[in-house]
Amino acid sequence: MKNNRILTKLLVIAVLCSFCSEASAQNRISSPYSRFGLGDLQSNNNVYNMSMGGISFGLYSPYFVNSANPASYAAFDSLSFVFDAGLHSRQSNLITQSISQSANHTSLGNLQFGFPVTRWWKSSFGLLPYSMVGYKMLDSKVDENAGNTNFLYEGEGGINQFYIGNSVSLFKGFSVGFNLSYLFGTINRSGATEFPDSLLKINYKILKTAQVRDVYLNYGLFYHKQYKNGFHYNAGLAFSNNSDISVSESRLGYTYFVSSTNVDLPRDTVLNEPTVKGDFLLPASVGFGFSLGKNEKWLAGADIHFQQWEKYTWFGVSDSLKNSLRLSVGGSYNPSASTVSSYWQRVTYRGGFRYSQSYLGLRGQNINEFGISIGVGLPLPRTRSTINVAAEFGTRGTTTSNLIKENFVKFTLGLSIFERWFIIRKYD
Repeated sequence: MKNNRILTKLLVIAVLCSFCSEASAQNRISSPYSRFGLGDLQSNNNVYNMSMGGISFGLYSPYFVNSANPASYAAFDSLSFVFDAGLHSRQSNLITQSISQSANHTSLGNLQFGFPVTRWWKSSFGLLPYSMVGYKMLDSKVDENAGNTNFLYEGEGGINQFYIGNSVSLFKGFSVGFNLSYLFGTINRSGATEFPDSLLKINYKILKTAQVRDVYLNYGLFYHKQYKNGFHYNAGLAFSNNSDISVSESRLGYTYFVSSTNVDLPRDTVLNEPTVKGDFLLPASVGFGFSLGKNEKWLAGADIHFQQWEKYTWFGVSDSLKNSLRLSVGGSYNPSASTVSSYWQRVTYRGGFRYSQSYLGLRGQNINEFGISIGVGLPLPRTRSTINVAAEFGTRGTTTSNLIKENFVKFTLGLSIFERWFIIRKYD
């Protein structure tokens, strides 16, 4: 047992080091659809949820941190500590009606901790990505007066969230909870118009850097029913209100020439606003999910999530975003959770699918997403800790109306540590 605890702590240290190096590497996504709104929203952060189609609101487990519904923290064992971490790697193929291009990125999935405060009060904290921005696009048109006209768009960065959550059991099987999240991050965007065939028109570029720093709350309700024959039923509800999130933005616009080495040679500054303070409205959302299963043998569940993105504003200006909707179905199967069974009998097999109507509607087309996921939970010897591996195969967008379709494969590697750290051992 002592060797197992030493191995567990070494694994935690190794994972924390990998996350530190990952954060310093500034890896970013490459998706043209991250140009709009807040970027590419990150919803399925936990490998446990992602491997089952993204179901989360109705999941209740003492071995994983489920921050999608803060009331689910009530599932933590009163004498245990949970550490949950994961890394995402995504390979995409971007397709238009005429060309295709590959892109890939690796990023932090989740870094979370869960622990008891009392028998009726459980808590969690962690670091998660909220949205990511990464794109570089060129759109060319022919003007009868200026000739070829190039429109260049580029962006990078994103928003992260650090949260502290609490769950309180009001009576047997029913709990309430909340997450207090701190959103922070920087998003850099630029747009340029160039006239390579005209000597009379001058190129123009505007640079915008937005820094997000603010807090917001989301809430959860959960009901868990355990029957004597091993069957259990779970139902969960998570929601948030409209929140005004503070943001400061610097704006710089200038005319320029392009050198022979493709470097901007500024001519005149036409816009210079070092700091403009305002906010954006993060719209209300609601999610409901349920699951049922038998002991640790099998589990099946479904989720629905809705967010009112039509109310989204940036510095008081409305955008053309649409309300989003996500449907998820998934489950897991474990041939035998007994520690005396053979190793492969103790492996947990997971799968699911999801369908999302995103907040984007471009050129009369809805930018929707579909994904199928599979995964396994590989138990570490003589512990409840697991190494979790998952893959999601999906598609987003369409080539209709000269848009872009993304076919992607998303791999996730996670580590879930379950340790009884609050027991004084008589024997070691």
